[in-house]
Amino acid sequence: MVKIQFYPVDIGSETTQKETYIQLFGRTDTRNKICVLDKYEPYFYVLVDKRLDKIKREIEELKVDDKEKVDIKAEVIEMNYLNSHVKAIKVSINNINYLKRLAIEIKEIDGVSKVLENDINLNDKYLFDKKITPLNLYSVEGEVIERNDLDVDFVVMAEKINEVVGESFTKPRVLGFDIEVYTEDKKYPREEKDPIIMISFYSKDFEKVITWKKFAGAPEYVEFVRDEAGLIEKFKSVINKYDPDYLVGYFSDGFDLPYISERARKNDVRLMFNNSAIKISKRGNISSARIKGIIHLDVFKFIRNIMANSLRFDNYSLGNVAKELLNKKKIDVDLEAIGLVWDSGHEDIGKYCEYNLQDAKLSFELFEKIMINMNEVVKLVGQPLYEVCRSGYSQMVERYLMKKSKEFNEIIPNKPTNNEISARRMQRYEGAFVVEPKAGLYENVVVLDFHSMYPSIVASYNICKTTLTKDKEGYETPEIIIDGEKVKYRFTKRREGIIPKAIKEIIVRRNRIKSMIKERKEDDATLEARSYALKTIANATYGYFGFFGARWYSRECAESITAFGRMYVKELIEKAKENGFEVIYGDTDAIFITLGNKREEDIKKFLEDINKGLPGLMELELENIYKRGIFVSKKDERQGGAKKKYALISKDGKIKVRGFESIRRDWSLLAKEVQKNVLNLILKENNPKKAYQYVRETIEDVRKGNVDVKKMIIKTKLIRDIESYELVGPHVVIAKKMRDLGISISAGTIVSYVVARGKGRIRDRAMLPEEAKDYDPDYYINNQIIPVVERIFDVLGYKKEDISYGKIQSKLGDFGG
Repeated sequence: MVKIQFYPVDIGSETTQKETYIQLFGRTDTRNKICVLDKYEPYFYVLVDKRLDKIKREIEELKVDDKEKVDIKAEVIEMNYLNSHVKAIKVSINNINYLKRLAIEIKEIDGVSKVLENDINLNDKYLFDKKITPLNLYSVEGEVIERNDLDVDFVVMAEKINEVVGESFTKPRVLGFDIEVYTEDKKYPREEKDPIIMISFYSKDFEKVITWKKFAGAPEYVEFVRDEAGLIEKFKSVINKYDPDYLVGYFSDGFDLPYISERARKNDVRLMFNNSAIKISKRGNISSARIKGIIHLDVFKFIRNIMANSLRFDNYSLGNVAKELLNKKKIDVDLEAIGLVWDSGHEDIGKYCEYNLQDAKLSFELFEKIMINMNEVVKLVGQPLYEVCRSGYSQMVERYLMKKSKEFNEIIPNKPTNNEISARRMQRYEGAFVVEPKAGLYENVVVLDFHSMYPSIVASYNICKTTLTKDKEGYETPEIIIDGEKVKYRFTKRREGIIPKAIKEIIVRRNRIKSMIKERKEDDATLEARSYALKTIANATYGYFGFFGARWYSRECAESITAFGRMYVKELIEKAKENGFEVIYGDTDAIFITLGNKREEDIKKFLEDINKGLPGLMELELENIYKRGIFVSKKDERQGGAKKKYALISKDGKIKVRGFESIRRDWSLLAKEVQKNVLNLILKENNPKKAYQYVRETIEDVRKGNVDVKKMIIKTKLIRDIESYELVGPHVVIAKKMRDLGISISAGTIVSYVVARGKGRIRDRAMLPEEAKDYDPDYYINNQIIPVVERIFDVLGYKKEDISYGKIQSKLGDFGG
């Protein structure tokens, strides 16, 4: 018998003829690799309409295997399910391989109304039941056993596993990696034909590029092997020798590991880790790559899926994300020429090795930057890091609710059937209340918003699928219009629903953490990350209620939340007007007002008065007082403002932009640059005159052909397969050209092009960036520059014609400044 402390980082399972075991892979507190085996019986619940004891006996007598390898146990227990207290039959089985078959047979028994929790992943259920959170420290007691098939230092057959409070895994051994693949000129690499020509690794204490063509002047970090098969063998060898906890790449689920796996197959290389091959899973066009016992993390997925709302990048390429988050760049090489350089054996191969190593380094450093955020999400939802890295908002909310259900003695609802999903997709309901903004340039703009509005409404009004009631004493919603009829829902006050209870915990914890952050003078990265994780889960709850694939889906709840939200925003606007504030704009959970002749003390007093009348956890906050802000007019309309399209500058000079073209992909670099500079000149310098002059000078430069053609590249994402486009735009024409060149094209591909000079339709003049020698000035002036500044200058009294054809010095006096 031994007692060892360890951090679980990954989870798997194995089944013998008579037993099912969970495998917890991790590190001991002395950094040895360990696999803890814990015997576990899979189970599910059965609800019945009648004959409870008789059905229990029938279940126990079922035979799902002729060789009698399967033991079935049944016991009656008391649980909660949705809005009822129930007696359920808990059915346990020793062999997970027969669980689905057993569930199907039980469904056929007369009197059985529901079979529940048979669709939950075995590993997830184990973590819920044992209250094990990956990355936290645990103590295991048990026997050390011999297992040659698991590449670890210790295998322990567990008898007891207990948490060691206060410790977590914060210093993993991390290895970044990246591959480069041979490509013919301007063609996309093909797994079945094009070899991997180099693989790079990077960590703080290790850097290496492996390649199989020697060249002069190779740096020390380059190692040569005989051929591609040797390269893949070395890839396996490096990982096994370095022994990382995490193998980190960027878009490595979508490209690197599937490519390595396929090329290993082509070269007859056994690419095995912990006696298992790399497992590539596909769901539609999205793939995931898993390595047993090593956490493979695709940094791209977490940044794109979870951090995108706060980052708001126009694209999520490694180069762009590294520039924004790390202020670092990729090495500048012509990647399309890599095949030509490789064939020539030129020493320029060394430049591509440097490029390859830099990509591995950037992947490593991006992970280091966001690791603390990922760890806090792991702790909150209790999900292994591998899954957290690949989860979306709804998945994480559901995972959190499943975890809390076990704590609250609740049976987890089943996933919806395909028919239920189809029906839910057809349902629509009224969303948030948005007040059309008053277009204009304003000084001293005050933004007031409700702190975590929708989660607070859920917690304050006990909104949950489990609390819907006809009880007149319940919380009543404002009127909701459904199919032309007015309805109101009620939610009971007699008991707290699972979702309000879970969300209340999050809000209270986050408020406490925010207070702790304010009290500390220095930045606390851990607290900030914890607050971010809590906010992410809380704010995603409203969307989860209306998500068609949700276990706790409820149209009634989603409608009720937005109804309360609309009511509070409307009331806030009226009270602001009554107190003498000019309301510029109202959107979802916030209002924008001008300070006018009032003082900041008046705002604080207004906040106090409003908060006195708010229920439960609802709270109105001062988001910020901005020095200046511009709200633009609607497209082709001058009397109204455009919703969700404004720019504000704070007192410390930071510009907040919403809805403008500068944050979207499908505009040229020039258009984005012009709009960004115009907003800077107006908001930062308060100099519209200078902004106008800058635009006119830029237009003149474009007319004269003085602007670099690279700034004219337009990027557009294909939203479907190219053959399904009825209207053929320039991006579709370019996509077809790319396909003809052998480049893989599908929905989701980013297409880049330049509109060149010439006659005919725009689509006929669209060219691949590398083919474009010039650009069409009129197209870029009228379709790129003018559209991104027209409505900004319209607010200041200038028309489209003034920007397009006015002389550089004309009407500048109208602006002042």
